[in-house]
Amino acid sequence: MSNINIELKGYTKEVIDRMVEENYVKTKTEAIRLALFEFDQMHGLTDDELYGAAAEKVLKDIKSGKERVHAFTPSK
Repeated sequence: MSNINIELKGYTKEVIDRMVEENYVKTKTEAIRLALFEFDQMHGLTDDELYGAAAEKVLKDIKSGKERVHAFTPSK
């Protein structure tokens, strides 16, 4: 896995900050990963095998307690 530094300003910074504040994610890094994942799901940029492997890892982490889930209700 490679490391990158990203400077967030304006709208993108606000979205990332709100994702953390609203407990959708724990960290800004997770927020960026989630946004990329959602983008890929909408546009189908990667193979289904990659999605399956990522989903399997997340489910394994949740089951082991390494990762927690937070139920939410979108506000209107």
